[in-house]
Amino acid sequence: MFTVEATHSAIVIGAGPAGMKAATDLANKGVSTALVDDGYMGGLIANVGDLTGPEEIKGQSGADVAGILLGNALEAGVDYRMGAASSLEQHGELWILPDLELSAPNIVVATGARLAKLGVPGEERLTGFGVSSCAFCDGALYRGEEVVVVGGGDAAFQEALHLATLCKKVQILIRGPEPRARHEFRAEAEGKTNIEIKTDTSVLEVLGDTGVDAIDVNCGGSVERIETRAVFVFVGVEPATELVPTSIARDASGALIVNHNCQTSISGLFAIGAARSGHNGQVSGAYADANLVAAAITG
Repeated sequence: MFTVEATHSAIVIGAGPAGMKAATDLANKGVSTALVDDGYMGGLIANVGDLTGPEEIKGQSGADVAGILLGNALEAGVDYRMGAASSLEQHGELWILPDLELSAPNIVVATGARLAKLGVPGEERLTGFGVSSCAFCDGALYRGEEVVVVGGGDAAFQEALHLATLCKKVQILIRGPEPRARHEFRAEAEGKTNIEIKTDTSVLEVLGDTGVDAIDVNCGGSVERIETRAVFVFVGVEPATELVPTSIARDASGALIVNHNCQTSISGLFAIGAARSGHNGQVSGAYADANLVAAAITG
């Protein structure tokens, strides 16, 4: 039976950039710190082949950076635990992860976010058979083919630019009137002869039996069919905060609301990176959050 006593001074849940950096900063400040990871080390950056952001990571793959960050954490003395946390409970001044038998007065939620889905017929059935959310993983399967990227943000444009080096044609479908991606990504995409950007276009259905053959879209009010061998979906993210008790304040997306020190509405419970409301979605923002929460916990 797990005794409710502090096993550590701080527990960081999630081994993405924010979580690993926060755990390292805390351990370097002398705080007894556990880092809990559900096995998907690196979070959403793990599938990125060419990162932008701080100079120390620019041009590297997400997997490489994740490995470096974990190495830094281990070197700092972080207690790294593999295992999914299914519940988070408060007992007096302690926060408990019962299934992992861990407890601490300070919990840092760095659970990140998951990629949102289109939610259209055919998407779930054909995921892994032409529907993907990782061009760097699956793009080579469609070398010389025509493919579609759905989304207008940085991730969508980065993935489309990678696919353009492999595929005959890449169509970027954007639901709104213009892309949200930063200027340099837009400019590079617009300069590629094999990238076409279609705005005011939303996917209605993904078609195919054993693989993707086509998609039906609403383009400016008219239904059209686009033949394609693959659909790469990057339509935003959903904060992965279901572990946190529902009594903790959230914004409309489900991200945890925090103050200037990344503390939630309950003392001792912090949220950083994509788990917190207002995160800018960039590694530099994750690192900044890590610095803030380490300073807040160490006083």
